[in-house]
Amino acid sequence: MAKRIIHSRRVGQHQSLNTRSFPAGSLIFEEGTEGHTAYIILSGLVEITKTGWAGEEVLGYTGQDEIFGEMSLIDSAPRMASARAVKDTECLVIPEEVLRDKLEKADPFIRDLLNILVDGLRSLTEDRILKVDNPKD
Repeated sequence: MAKRIIHSRRVGQHQSLNTRSFPAGSLIFEEGTEGHTAYIILSGLVEITKTGWAGEEVLGYTGQDEIFGEMSLIDSAPRMASARAVKDTECLVIPEEVLRDKLEKADPFIRDLLNILVDGLRSLTEDRILKVDNPKD
């Protein structure tokens, strides 16, 4: 999984953002559910997993200053994967409304490009999980 490093100090200046703590082992969100928030990790570690033919597979880990959960906010599709705190984790919570407001003000080319990128990432992940785990391939 590619690293997506965010400057959390810059993002955190937005007045409507809160922080949330997740104890080690806690589920942050589950694959297939609606997504209304993204998260930037201030401290801790999060494991991203997806269920395939052979069960749950780890897609990767996200750590300090990385973002996760943003895809559902961009394309309004259900969560592609699950996220679980590996260590005690503190996150900056990005509500859907904040991201949508920023995207609406962005150049339409940038919005379309983000949707294309999210679409491609969802497709690649599905193909990887199905091909790796499918005993028929």
